[in-house]
Amino acid sequence: MSAARATLDLALVDLRELRGADLRPLLVQQERRWRELFSWDFSASSQAILSFLNSRTLHGFALVRSGIPVGYCYFVLDQNKALVGDIFLSDRNPNPAAQRALLVRTLETAAAYPGVSRVEGQLLGLSGELAPESIFHRELTIFPRWFMIRDQLRAFRADRPELASHSFLPWGEHYLAPAADLIASAYRGHDDSQINDQYRDVLGARRFLANTTRHTGCGTFLPAASWVAIQPGSASISGICLATRVDEDAGHVTQLCVSPGERGMGVGRELLRRTLLSLRACACDTASLTVTDSNAGALSLYQQMGFRPTRRFSAFVWESGR
Repeated sequence: MSAARATLDLALVDLRELRGADLRPLLVQQERRWRELFSWDFSASSQAILSFLNSRTLHGFALVRSGIPVGYCYFVLDQNKALVGDIFLSDRNPNPAAQRALLVRTLETAAAYPGVSRVEGQLLGLSGELAPESIFHRELTIFPRWFMIRDQLRAFRADRPELASHSFLPWGEHYLAPAADLIASAYRGHDDSQINDQYRDVLGARRFLANTTRHTGCGTFLPAASWVAIQPGSASISGICLATRVDEDAGHVTQLCVSPGERGMGVGRELLRRTLLSLRACACDTASLTVTDSNAGALSLYQQMGFRPTRRFSAFVWESGR
């Protein structure tokens, strides 16, 4: 393995020079830490990373000490965009210079990749918040976010509000198209549409929903714990709450949004209440979610429903300006 850059006694090595066996001990540590911090089974992601490593198709860098990987950061390509998957270091309090060198080198490589005009990511594994960075003379836009957990779902009780104005129905595949319309409308001008550009239009929202409901990147989709709100007689959806299973006894709320014209009516609260009760019925005792710090209304709702913030982390966007 040839060193790409040295940081103190460490070296940065292109991930395509490694194999699964080289990174496996580090991934075992990451699985343990994700379960401890996030109640999340990371093993499926580990297997995917190992597969890409063995096929020499994983882009990014490893931080290596005396020939042993002690950290890594990677990105994947999606059309004109590079998505930074995460950063992980074995040391819970890594050397800031080493962590920064690993991240910046990965960002520079992603931004310079042919055809890439946008780099984005949400770094749960970063130790501390992301500091301002300039990549090729263009600043990262940073959005502080929270990872929140609701424990003891078996004891969850929430009074059912009177919402005669809406019907609440279990999720079905036939809601994909109207749900995409809702997401594009609900996130227009919102910080979250800057973090995830799939929220900006209907086509992108459909891709987001397809990834959420048909793939396992953010857990296994649980239609039994996902709900839709509709005003009787309306052809559009008023709100959705989607959930996945991320461990045997843990669920994750991947999406909760309400039509702009129907906010403040208790629709979001009732959707979340039903999802939490459904997760409990699916043998989950813990629920998690992420929320952008600037979304004060959502933060307040989640705290009222028993979620507590456990980790502040950074989402970021870099755009080339082309």
